Amino acid sequence: MEDKESSQEVPLPVKVIGIAFNLKRPTSEGDPDDLYEEYDSQSTVDALAKEIESFGFKTLLCEQNEDLPSKLANQRPDFMFNIAEGIGTERGRESQIPCLLESLRIPYSGSDPVSLAISLDKYLTNVVLSRENVPVPFMTLFRSEDDLRNVDMLFQDNNETYIAKPRWEGSSKGVFRDSICQNPNELKRNVLRIFERYRQPAIIEAFLPGIEITAGIVGNGRDARLLGMMKISERKPSDDGVFLYSLEHKRDWLECILYEGPEAINEKVRREAAMIALDAFHALELRDIARIDMRMDGQGQLKVIDINPLPGLSPYYSDLPILYSLSGGNYHDLISQILRSAFNRYGLPWLEG
Repeated sequence: MEDKESSQEVPLPVKVIGIAFNLKRPTSEGDPDDLYEEYDSQSTVDALAKEIESFGFKTLLCEQNEDLPSKLANQRPDFMFNIAEGIGTERGRESQIPCLLESLRIPYSGSDPVSLAISLDKYLTNVVLSRENVPVPFMTLFRSEDDLRNVDMLFQDNNETYIAKPRWEGSSKGVFRDSICQNPNELKRNVLRIFERYRQPAIIEAFLPGIEITAGIVGNGRDARLLGMMKISERKPSDDGVFLYSLEHKRDWLECILYEGPEAINEKVRREAAMIALDAFHALELRDIARIDMRMDGQGQLKVIDINPLPGLSPYYSDLPILYSLSGGNYHDLISQILRSAFNRYGLPWLEG
């Protein structure tokens, strides 16, 4: 009779890694020009494939389309590296590929469908993080025009400046230079623009005037650790001193944005940012990799303003590779750490060729 240990299934070595992605394409007439802002360029997919192949694996490019399920069934890779944002504009779109992979029992990198869906929904993210005592800014939700009837009370009660954002978008979609709301009329204008342009609810969030920091986290559970962090600011500050990391800024980041490594951040603030980023990672039960965006309020408290469980991985312009390089790392090592984290989670052997 076989003993229990010898009868356990031993994971086979990974030889072929598929890359799940959505390719950025021109928008159609009548669509918002940022409709595909979250999608990846061919150069990003090629760079990722090159790095994965440098570890001795073969790669299979798997663009998300109607043929993908049959492609996965017929050419079944041993593992999938997931950077797919999903098709459509609904809030569950980032869960599409992980759900497919789980149904096919193919292991993959990154967070599971539930964590991805919650993290894309800014309102639910705020609720969960607040419940888990992770500091977040005040937020309120506008589901329809009826909710705009009492906006005057927001300014009377709190005397705040707000920022309007679509409820479930990433890559600064829907966040423009004029998204800051300093009075009820500006708030109404921005909320109505979101309703019309993105066909989804809007959130209004207290605008935090302090420094912006983004931090990378890699790993799982108690092994999750900080990859690095950077400070984000304008190269040429505006006359009013108000900085918003908007869509326009991201598109013209070389001219507009200054990225500075950890040395530009006060040591106490660095420690606080690392702790908050890890707490947010754990609260949302994220896996393998994520980028956590934070800003400082007027009292010096850092608060989480966005969660990125599918952070951009372009070696040329994405925030995560940039912050990692400013912290002394390189793109090759970044991809290695993400892969190794996911392999460890599944108990897969790492056999670098």
